Amino acid sequence: MVAHESPINPASPPRSHTTRHKSRHIARLSNVPLLGRSALFSRIQQAASQAPPGGSFPNLTAFLQLGKWLLPYLRDFFHKDHPYQTYPAGKTGLFDISTAHGNGPLRIAVTADWATGTLEAETVAANMQACSPHYTLHLGDVYYMGEAREIGENCLGTPANNYAGVRWPKGLLGSFALMGNHEMYSGGKGYFTTFLNELGILSSGKVTDPQSASYFCLENAHWLLLGLDTGYHSGGLPVLGSIPLLNQIPSLNVDARFDPIMLAWLNQLTETLQAAGSGQKPVVVLTHHQPVSSFDQAYQKPAQQLAEWGFLNGREFVWLFGHEHRLAIYKEQTIANTLRAYPRCIGHGGMPVDLTRLKQPDPNVLYYDPRQHPIDKDDLKTQVGYNGHVVLIFNRTKLTIEYRDIVNNGLLLTETFTPEGSGALHHSSSKPPNSPLLSGDQTS
Repeated sequence: MVAHESPINPASPPRSHTTRHKSRHIARLSNVPLLGRSALFSRIQQAASQAPPGGSFPNLTAFLQLGKWLLPYLRDFFHKDHPYQTYPAGKTGLFDISTAHGNGPLRIAVTADWATGTLEAETVAANMQACSPHYTLHLGDVYYMGEAREIGENCLGTPANNYAGVRWPKGLLGSFALMGNHEMYSGGKGYFTTFLNELGILSSGKVTDPQSASYFCLENAHWLLLGLDTGYHSGGLPVLGSIPLLNQIPSLNVDARFDPIMLAWLNQLTETLQAAGSGQKPVVVLTHHQPVSSFDQAYQKPAQQLAEWGFLNGREFVWLFGHEHRLAIYKEQTIANTLRAYPRCIGHGGMPVDLTRLKQPDPNVLYYDPRQHPIDKDDLKTQVGYNGHVVLIFNRTKLTIEYRDIVNNGLLLTETFTPEGSGALHHSSSKPPNSPLLSGDQTS
């Protein structure tokens, strides 16, 4: 076993100890074990984030102001989920992204758990734009309840409650987003009626081919990107949505399962791809929830449904996800008995990052980020991890993934995936000498 001290980055991340952005201290409540990602804590955090800036103990103050969160929370028990949406007649949910970007590599910037309204979120957004993406993808979670006004504040740049808004960075040619559990704490209406209107293929800055549902498939000449919705059935009961044993009970609506409407779409997508001769292209799967984890619980139901679908069986694929607020890169492994995946957790987009530690070597972990820093200059004891994003670069058949840090958009790791035939992928990785990432055989 190799013991390792957490490396110290000479440059610190930006901190939202400012009157202009929402407090990251408030957002850190989401990392509380068991209840942190529940609707209860989300309502309290939402109330705290609306308080005037500069106040002491905003979470405690919000908790004591029952009228600001208790009645909305009680209404959460009785809200009706927004109807599940599918693509209108004449639209398949399959978007051709193979030609509009020209002859050079296609660049797609991806992040998850980003929509917090904090300075960290704004910095990650600026870093994504600096990578000159043709498209941007968000893997879900608009904090804290995913309501329309929060989408305005945290995704559309609308100032509110004494704070600046933060705008989701759109790619030159388009932008897409999945939903997470937080959007469903309020029934999903904000996501379906507000955010989706801003998403899809762009021309001259306007949406010309909209993302009309909470799932999609992007296709270029050599690869498929499959965005799948695990959020709609993850809201759960307002108190119980994050308790591990209870959230495995399907009747409680918290297992992150695929909706039957999306499953029907997947079957139709298979027929469409096979008819076009695209069914054998390598695949990147995108979800909000994690199919595996060495640090938290894993959501097994979506993986089981993917295995039952059958399209991915017998091939290797890349699986990007969030939900956990950390960066963790796993070795190839078999999931749900038949899925041969390269899992990558990239839920470090905007939320305060969980401290990621290995007490003993883990053979499933390829790399993880053990760094920590004080949450702000007036609280040196509260430690959090580092935010960031990834960039997918498609150059003919080769996919390169760059893992980018919030500090100076620094490069933490580069991976490449190249199809080898018969569904196999050739994988290689290159870690810069100054990268703080640790391998799975190094403890922290």
